[in-house]
Amino acid sequence: MKILELKIRFFLTILIAAAPLGVSADIIYFVDGMKTVCLEKAWEENGEVKCEYDGVILSYKKADVVRIEKRRTQKPAADPVPKPVLPQKAAATKVNGAATSLNPGTLTFYDPRRPHKYWTSASAKHRTFQDAINALAKQYERTPDWVKSHMGETNDLNQIHQNLSSGQRKDHRTAAKAALKNSQTLEFYNPRRAHKYWTSHTAKHNTFNEATAALAKQYERTPDWVKSHMGESNDLNQIHQNLLHQKQEENSQ
Repeated sequence: MKILELKIRFFLTILIAAAPLGVSADIIYFVDGMKTVCLEKAWEENGEVKCEYDGVILSYKKADVVRIEKRRTQKPAADPVPKPVLPQKAAATKVNGAATSLNPGTLTFYDPRRPHKYWTSASAKHRTFQDAINALAKQYERTPDWVKSHMGETNDLNQIHQNLSSGQRKDHRTAAKAALKNSQTLEFYNPRRAHKYWTSHTAKHNTFNEATAALAKQYERTPDWVKSHMGESNDLNQIHQNLLHQKQEENSQ
């Protein structure tokens, strides 16, 4: 019986030594130098030492045991719960200095299921079509009729903003080209003329301030802005090119 018990302890020691790491295992050390590694727990009960292994309870005489080593390995940490991916904020551009969302994601201009059926941005919501058109007209500094004619047939709010921005840039280019065409070979200032300051063939002014005010209105900027960006040239064509280039740079930012 003693030999059989030694064989069992030796077999359990070899078998469990090959078990994967990361499991709980109490170890029983015997007087004869052998040891048994329990896959679960070991404890003393009624003068015996018990060992739980794979659902079976093994019993040893307490007199044959030197000590029980309690060994509990920590369970591997659970993988962190992935954080939900939040929607990104819509990219913004500037239209005449005002921030305008040109990437409202999947927003629609009209949705009859919403309390406010017409949206011009994620935060600008309107109850009627005309209210929405008026808001876009104010945003793009155009008339409601201009908005209706340039917004397109789409219900995609992103596309509507792109259409309106493109139409606005086209209007600026058209006006600037007309100004350039009318200003070919003209001098901005000529003291021999009855009206010394000209901003086009047909726009003639008596003073420098009147001329810069006219340019400011044409380019939708202030007179000080005109004075800062018109350059030092007296060539009216070059002055218009300078102002147009500066405005296009600002609108693209």
